[in-house]
Amino acid sequence: MLKYWIDRLRPPRPFCWETLILLSIFSWLLCAFSWLLVPPAMNAYHFTHTGFLIFFVLGTAWWQWERPIKLFGIKIGPWIVGMLLSIILLDDLPENWRHQAMIVTWPLLTASVRSLPKFFRGQLLPSWPTISIRKELTVMFVFHVLISLWLQFGFLLNQWMINYPSLLTEDFARSSFAIAWGIQAPEIPPGNIMINEMEAFLREQIEGQQSPRANQVISGLLENRIEIDKTVKKRLPDIEENELWKLRGTVIQRQAGYGITLFAIFQGLPLAQEEYYLEKSCEISRTFRQPGPASSPPPTEALERAQMECGPTSDRTSGPIPFQGQHFD
Repeated sequence: MLKYWIDRLRPPRPFCWETLILLSIFSWLLCAFSWLLVPPAMNAYHFTHTGFLIFFVLGTAWWQWERPIKLFGIKIGPWIVGMLLSIILLDDLPENWRHQAMIVTWPLLTASVRSLPKFFRGQLLPSWPTISIRKELTVMFVFHVLISLWLQFGFLLNQWMINYPSLLTEDFARSSFAIAWGIQAPEIPPGNIMINEMEAFLREQIEGQQSPRANQVISGLLENRIEIDKTVKKRLPDIEENELWKLRGTVIQRQAGYGITLFAIFQGLPLAQEEYYLEKSCEISRTFRQPGPASSPPPTEALERAQMECGPTSDRTSGPIPFQGQHFD
């Protein structure tokens, strides 16, 4: 049995791709053994791990050179070797953009793998290929660079969608290179989230409070002791688009309480190339609550509470913002 496996694994000749693959397996076994030691032999581990990677990449490249795998008539061996090189060379990058770097550099490394044999042509030392081959390599390399740039552009668009989710609500019909295929707009647009958070913050400060406390909150807003723009944004996920929104409001004092209008103003540059804002109107009034039996009412000042009621958020509106009353931000 042992002789059978020795004969099966023996390379056909000493210097071939099978030898390099066997050396990579042997290095991997030594790497695993050095890791399992107590304590692990880290120097031996790194040395054998590096040897495993080098032998495996060289063996794979040689194997694909002699026995290329074709998909729809196209040799995919250079893509396999390029993927291995990108994983090996960029494995130590930070986790947050390691995979993006591997994918973007993959076509470039593939082009390098495809062009490298043209400089040797069966010789030990490299030499310049003929002009016709150089033209072929130039076209091939430019093609792979174009693929890499498109991949990077895709990652860039994806990052924009994360940092600027309002782009998902725009119309891509006029774009000649971006197609909103399979992209779903958020259920609640970012502007509505912000203006709803403004309402929630004011409810926490005013709803159910005695009238003097509600008056203090209104005074704090008007005197900028309460900065609603900064306060609300701290309650939201930290994305770059937040800086493009300005949260404002106006207060009108009435006989029965206050009228507050909340504004979420988008000052970025959407695809429509015009600024817009969202608006929500709220009414703060006094109400009287009966905590005990109706036959024994407590003093009036203990019953008086502030009540806040808000209407729906308006649609996107362009043009001058209708500030009326005292302004706060």
